[in-house]
This record gives sequence, structure tokens and C-alpha cells, in this order.
Amino acid sequence: MSQPVTELRRARGRPSNLSALKFSSQLLNLLMIALSIAAAYFMTIQSIKVELAAKAESASVAALDKKLGIVEILLTEGVLNKEEFYRFSNSVDSRLARIEYLVSPSRQESTRDPRHP
Repeated sequence: MSQPVTELRRARGRPSNLSALKFSSQLLNLLMIALSIAAAYFMTIQSIKVELAAKAESASVAALDKKLGIVEILLTEGVLNKEEFYRFSNSVDSRLARIEYLVSPSRQESTRDPRHP
């Protein structure tokens, strides 16, 4: 008769360990749910950012295309023909190269008077 009583006491001791295990399991499940919600939130924000960046890029490309179209229209209307434009562009490039040559530090050192420090 004493044996069933000791088994009953042992059985009573197990549920306390089992309830602690259930509590930690539930706590782990709750933590995993919170982490998955946070991950879903940040993934949604990131995808919205990517979509907005793509829209902004396409808008800027469209604006540049429109501006280039206007320049092409001006060129074809005869305001400025292509040959004059290329001639002007080359003259500006050559002028800038000459200015750069005159302002360069090696040019300034060679033109300096050796008697004046």
C-alpha cells in the first residue's frame, strides 16, 4: 500500500517540471512569433523603398529624355545646326585646355623668375 502513494508523489513532481517546460516552450513560441512579425514588417518597408527608388529612377530618366527631345527639336529646327554645335564645342574644349595649361602648377614654376623666391 505504501508503493502507490510514493508513485503518486513522484507523479505529482513531474507535472511541475512539465509545466516549466510548457511555459518555456510557449515563451519560445511567443518570441518566434514576435521575430517573424518584425521580419515581415522590415521586409515590407524594404520592398516599398525599392519600388519608390525604381519609380524615382524612371521619372528622372523620363525627364532627361524629355529634355534631350527638346534639344533635338531645337537642333533640327535650325536654331543651331550640328556642325556649328560641334565647332563651338571644340572651340570651348580648346580654350579650356589652354586655360588649364596656363594655370597648371608646372607651368607656373617654369615661368617664375629664379631671382625671386
